[in-house]
Amino acid sequence: MMIEHPIAGKVLVITLNSWRYFAALSAFAMLFTLLMLFFADYSVVILAISLVSGLACHYYCWRLWMDSHLFNILYRFPEKTEVFDTAINMCWGKKGENNRSLDSRWTGARQLLHRAALLVLVQWSMVILTVLFSGVE
Repeated sequence: MMIEHPIAGKVLVITLNSWRYFAALSAFAMLFTLLMLFFADYSVVILAISLVSGLACHYYCWRLWMDSHLFNILYRFPEKTEVFDTAINMCWGKKGENNRSLDSRWTGARQLLHRAALLVLVQWSMVILTVLFSGVE
């Protein structure tokens, strides 16, 4: 399979490292939202949605950060997936086996990436909509 090749692993890890940009954009939107809440009379509900989206985005950024490191390990020692899965299960307190395929792991990582990107878009959409349609009274 192509995704088992070490170059594919490097591409995935580099892509997962885009969490930094999502986190920065989200943090900036959260700061902007907080300033709007404290210093202007904008819709609290819409800005609350923006803040909650930002917190969720940062959760996904943390997961992407962790996955980038875990995929690094996984591609460095591809023959040790059983040890890898056992260690993950021990860290998270899971019982039983968790022998996931590499394709399944890639799918999960892509979902995290897409969710983080979507939440940044939701966050900034809420901020922009608030500025455009609420107006300061």
